Amino acid sequence: MEPIRIRDTSHPYFPKAWEIYEQSFPLCEQRPLSEHIRALDNPAFHYNLLTDDDRLVGLLSWWEWEAADGTLFRFGEHFAIAPEIRGGGYGSQALKYLLGDGTRLVLLEIDPPVDDISRRREQFYMRNGLKTNYEYDHIHPSFRPSTEAHRLLIMSYPRALTPEEFREFQRFNNKQVLSYSERK
Repeated sequence: MEPIRIRDTSHPYFPKAWEIYEQSFPLCEQRPLSEHIRALDNPAFHYNLLTDDDRLVGLLSWWEWEAADGTLFRFGEHFAIAPEIRGGGYGSQALKYLLGDGTRLVLLEIDPPVDDISRRREQFYMRNGLKTNYEYDHIHPSFRPSTEAHRLLIMSYPRALTPEEFREFQRFNNKQVLSYSERK
């Protein structure tokens, strides 16, 4: 599998990747297309198409930044494999790519594990070394004014977050990530 970072919508796989995105995330977690295109200009935003043998298998996006104390962060914002090929190992490969070389503290948001699908998703991430930070209350504001904010859990790698790191994530998320939304 090969990730390809793109910075505009001219890549021929972009329309199919956007379709996977819309199929994979609830509307409240979807950045509107116009805001997504605007985010592509931000050097902290990494939008990657995941390919294998010249076919699109998924997408992976994240934000990178350095906190004032020098801590390096990577927030995995959207991660999806095409529905028709899930379960084929692409998710594990993509996650390894996201986790990188261990120099950054990697964070993900997940739904609370309340049903079979959400429990399996959390277990998948835990099998791959991520820690669930149950102690932090994280409310994800919607990207759109027409949908409600909702509670998510934060997972981190290679270790659990400190309170200061959680506050740094919230600061960056509210200032940078959510500035590319319909809620201003």
